[in-house]
Amino acid sequence: MNEIIKSITDAEQKAAEIKQDALLRAAEISAQAEERAVEIDKLSAAECRELREKILKDATVRAQNGYDAEISAKRAESAKYAEQCLKNADRPVHDIVRRLTVGNR
Repeated sequence: MNEIIKSITDAEQKAAEIKQDALLRAAEISAQAEERAVEIDKLSAAECRELREKILKDATVRAQNGYDAEISAKRAESAKYAEQCLKNADRPVHDIVRRLTVGNR
């Protein structure tokens, strides 16, 4: 009977040791997971900053290219309009000059 009790006591003690070892291992795993989570958080924040900067640079370049294209198109349009206006201005200019030099006749 004492042998059975001793066997049970030894088994309980062994189970308690196994449980304690498992709890310690779980705590270690949990601590490692926390450390890794902090690392991942830092890496993710850095990646987000880099991506945001890249997107902003790309958007700035696209906006500048669009602006340059619009300015170029409007300059060409205004040059064409000015040329047409100058073509049509010859007769009124001659009339004004004639009136100034000859008078209203």
